[in-house]
Amino acid sequence: MTDHIVLYGKGGVGKSTLISNICAALAEAGFGIMQVGCDPRADSCNTLSDGRPIPTVFDRLRKQQDISTETVVHRGFKGVSCMELGDPSGVGLCASEEIARAFRVIESAGIFEAISPDFVFYDISGESSCAGFHTAIRLLDVRRVFVVTSADFMSLRAANGIFSLLTGSVGIPALPVGGLIPNGIGSSFEESFIQDFAHHTGTHTLTHIPCSLMVRQCELYGKTVIEAAPLSNQSYFYRRLANQIVDESRTSTVNGQPHPLTPDQLGTWARGWGDQLHALEHGLVTDGAAI
Repeated sequence: MTDHIVLYGKGGVGKSTLISNICAALAEAGFGIMQVGCDPRADSCNTLSDGRPIPTVFDRLRKQQDISTETVVHRGFKGVSCMELGDPSGVGLCASEEIARAFRVIESAGIFEAISPDFVFYDISGESSCAGFHTAIRLLDVRRVFVVTSADFMSLRAANGIFSLLTGSVGIPALPVGGLIPNGIGSSFEESFIQDFAHHTGTHTLTHIPCSLMVRQCELYGKTVIEAAPLSNQSYFYRRLANQIVDESRTSTVNGQPHPLTPDQLGTWARGWGDQLHALEHGLVTDGAAI
């Protein structure tokens, strides 16, 4: 049975790099893995394919070419099946009808059945311009959704907005949220900042991924850290996170659906942290007592 896993996140939080390393770690562990890039730039799978772009589903649809496992799925590191949807509109924007059409074509082509992976990971931007994916992804039997964030307020505000999209409404079921993934963390403060946001939104965090120049170096070589530096500490964190995602996805119960903050609640929370940082910066408290 194939488990469909979605990773959302604001652009710039390092989500594509993260998901490729997760897929590489799980493929290395013997799982059958497929990664589906859903960004118009079609660069989600680059580090799994030696930095080379791969043909996209939307390119072939525009040219009225056939969609099949042979034409849109490409083997990457350790046999990871890579597929890029590409740009649905041809101008770098997301288009709801075209996105839904692409998913229908992929389904009718029997691509998932032909590959039969253990996990399919979807790399989806949380930007409002790509809201069409939020509707289309509900057509799949999604096992878990994880939200990737860095330790800045804009990323956490985007995560809060993603929670609002995932909670559902009348007649629309909620998607099962597996938690927050802190990415690019450089200090204990940043980790505490995200954990407190998770507490206030009723969710939890998975293992954090530290900030490291090794990630950038490996990307410049067109590789995941798992492939280029398999014995590094950074690879340890990616493998640990990959194991957590498998464990979380294969439990029958969801560990708490998030309840997004209202704009006023989010503003109050942010100002509270601002006051704490002000107190620490100006010596009103010491030794991190403000945090």
